[in-house]
Amino acid sequence: MFSRKERLIQKTGETGIGRYEYLKQLIKEFTTTTALESKQQILANLANFAYDPINYEYMKQLHLIDLFLDQLSEVDEILKHFSLAALCNISCDPEAREYILSLNGIKLIQFFSAS
Repeated sequence: MFSRKERLIQKTGETGIGRYEYLKQLIKEFTTTTALESKQQILANLANFAYDPINYEYMKQLHLIDLFLDQLSEVDEILKHFSLAALCNISCDPEAREYILSLNGIKLIQFFSAS
């Protein structure tokens, strides 16, 4: 189910943490943790946000597309799968799709698919 900004405000309240800040915290946690299982869980959470168009702007501002593309070259298959799912979902946004293409994302995805 897609979200509306009004619904997000209702869920978080006036003083609650916003979606942008929450995503920012997840990214920080992902980049600082060294435990593989934690990285997998955090990346799964980040990838889940890519299904809803309301999150696309936040994800672009936070350079999450870069993070997902970077994970395609990791050894861990779970990280690769979550990243690929996120890229597939966010590529529905024309601007995100163009950005992925500009970074040779198709080659990274093809390389991932071949391995």
